[in-house]
Amino acid sequence: MSSTVLCRLPNHVGDCCMCLPALRLLEASGLTPALVGKRWAGDLVAGMGWRFDPIEGHVTEDLKRIRYVAQNAGATKGLLFPNSFGSALLFKFAKISTAGLKTDGRSFLLDTKIPEPGKMHEVERFFYVAHSAIKAWNGTPAFDKVPKRLGLLSLKRHEAAAKNLIEQYKIPDKFALLAPVARGKHNGKEKNWPHFNELVAPLKEHGIEPIIFPSQREEDLAKQACPDATILPPTTLGNFAALARRAQIVIANDSGVSHVAAAVGAKQITLVGVTDPARTSPWNPDALVLGKEGQWPSVEEVVSALLKLM
Repeated sequence: MSSTVLCRLPNHVGDCCMCLPALRLLEASGLTPALVGKRWAGDLVAGMGWRFDPIEGHVTEDLKRIRYVAQNAGATKGLLFPNSFGSALLFKFAKISTAGLKTDGRSFLLDTKIPEPGKMHEVERFFYVAHSAIKAWNGTPAFDKVPKRLGLLSLKRHEAAAKNLIEQYKIPDKFALLAPVARGKHNGKEKNWPHFNELVAPLKEHGIEPIIFPSQREEDLAKQACPDATILPPTTLGNFAALARRAQIVIANDSGVSHVAAAVGAKQITLVGVTDPARTSPWNPDALVLGKEGQWPSVEEVVSALLKLM
């Protein structure tokens, strides 16, 4: 089986990271992923070597772009990772033979209707979608179990940029990446652990410089949440991933940063209080998750775990 599959990426950073094993499965099974999604995703996945084209959320322009990409890339099939009605409608109008979960009342728009799976981690869910689509297309999945690591690769320019940022801002050899901001709410509750600033002193006492590279919309929030850390200007997701690979540790809420760290296999602590770790914990054997749905970890618990890891 050898053809190109136009893949609609999820709309959130963490979900894009968590669908990497599914994309790797497609490639290993003789299919070539061609990706469309939010513009920021292109830099994140650039090292994987797959074609990426951005769509901007304007229906007419996105439809033209998808039709052009499908024709130019020779994509005969489509695969949807988002569950939305809109993503299925867009691929339907583009006349792409599409597979996806039959959720959100969109079953009639899909050519390959994949049944909703039982409760599982989001990485497993995305993998299940790709695995089911391959079989429905009369192919043979290259493997049946989800890899233990997400397997994000970086470009040389991202590694060079990380090195340049470290030199430019005189970041010490030992540094921790902190991500104290998680925008949005989950079931009406804030997703931020409120004590990030209390980690700064213990880190510094052990010779580790706490660093924050916030996104462009998170600079003020980062300063409010963790004013004693070194807060540097925003950088791209590809550069950030390369920095996470170099960090002594990454400490984050259950957010996009947690999954970027998992994608590069960084040593990390993820702090959970309102989300379900069974669904969205970092897919990384080197990750430590503290807290649970409905209960944030204490400062003492986080500091104790941090010192043991250090």
